[in-house]
Amino acid sequence: KNFNKNSSLNLKFFGGFGIPFGNSKLSMPYDYSFFGGGANDNRGWRARTLGPGSFKYYLDSTATTAQIGDIRLGGTIEYRYSINSSLKGAFFTDFGNIWTYKEDDSRVGAKFSNNWYEQFAVALGLGFRLDLDFFIIRLDFGVPVYNPALPSKSRWISQSREPYYQEGISYYSLPNFTPEMNRDRALSKLPKPFAPALQFGIGYPF
Repeated sequence: KNFNKNSSLNLKFFGGFGIPFGNSKLSMPYDYSFFGGGANDNRGWRARTLGPGSFKYYLDSTATTAQIGDIRLGGTIEYRYSINSSLKGAFFTDFGNIWTYKEDDSRVGAKFSNNWYEQFAVALGLGFRLDLDFFIIRLDFGVPVYNPALPSKSRWISQSREPYYQEGISYYSLPNFTPEMNRDRALSKLPKPFAPALQFGIGYPF
């Protein structure tokens, strides 16, 4: 929707669905699977770091579990405006996630379920675009504000981080360590919750 020649409201909604079969018993082949996050998806997360579902990726100590899915839902609301003839700005909200079609014991919480709408990750952000006529250079700064993978009382950016840290301490603790040592160990392994992401792209996200 164009408000005038210098500003507009732009909306994107998308969905995708695939069914694993044959040799792909739990999920579709990697090259055909959906992933979440990145410059053209949910910009509060780096590419392939969102989801699937409420899977607790931060408790994957080996960091080898693929964050891909068979189902994808989401969208974007973006207000675009002109700063001058070459420089454009934007405020945006991204939301969505990916899920698996079948239960996967290695990724608990990844399966699409009746509470799928509660597992939409949400990010807010702002961006700048350099319009060079023949192509556009885009820089977006996204901040996660709702992360469905975190404990229920730590999912919003305004909520306490302590349930998240306690979950990590419980998972990473060693029996011969003191409580202080186990907390330090967990904090060294846990990613910072709600860390902003800087995205670079060529052209508009949609």
